[in-house]
Amino acid sequence: MSLKLVIGLVLSAAQPVAAERSILADVPAIAPFDASELTAALRVRLAREGSPVTVRVLSTATGVRVEVSTTENAIERGGAREVALDGLTGETAARMVALAADDLMLDELALPPVEPRVAAPRIITVGVVGAGAAWDDLFGAVTLDVARARGSWLAALDLGGATLVGGPINLSAAVVRLSAGYRLGYVELRAGATFAPLVVSDGDGDSTVLVGGGASARLRIPLGGGLRAVLAAGVDVFATRTQYLVEGMPTLTTPRTAPWFGAGIEVAP
Repeated sequence: MSLKLVIGLVLSAAQPVAAERSILADVPAIAPFDASELTAALRVRLAREGSPVTVRVLSTATGVRVEVSTTENAIERGGAREVALDGLTGETAARMVALAADDLMLDELALPPVEPRVAAPRIITVGVVGAGAAWDDLFGAVTLDVARARGSWLAALDLGGATLVGGPINLSAAVVRLSAGYRLGYVELRAGATFAPLVVSDGDGDSTVLVGGGASARLRIPLGGGLRAVLAAGVDVFATRTQYLVEGMPTLTTPRTAPWFGAGIEVAP
């Protein structure tokens, strides 16, 4: 034996032998192939090195269900798939199942990409709404509406003036609504506090403030160019009430509950 041959044999024996990847195949006895056939088919397709893999096979009416599990970066992952064997048995059927298991390793066990979180933009809308409320007579109002939304949630301020139309006394008022709301598509829902400072100019005059709360719903219809038509309906409920007398006779009592309807336009500057 030559010296070169001896040295070659020694060097070959000294090379480290990498351990094969651990593959555990759990195959029921009624399956059309056995665990050794599946393990051999898997070794052909899976990388030689890597985390241990467990493949479990369950029989179904049309073939088998293959379930794959492994651990990647200390995270347990897995997937499952139905495989129709169409009467295949033995090594051929095992290769079909190994192909499905390999696909699951690529599709289901890969780490999902990390997507950056993007904060929802803050949007300010400004609108003008004319409304009529049901008092003893029509209580007409025009309000400036400013809303600031982030995502679907918003905070809003309504500020305007109002008057009693055709009533028995000359009554004017301010309307202030502080609301929080939620937008869902074209629909917007709001709820919050309502304040209505009243001024009566008849006789000796009078002034007071109605305090309460309210809720409303708005339909915001796009018109193009950042404009929207607004249809609104709501109700204000007041904790305080005031009664007015003319020549000693009750003439007007402010309402406890005042439903209102309105329409207007809004724009996002």
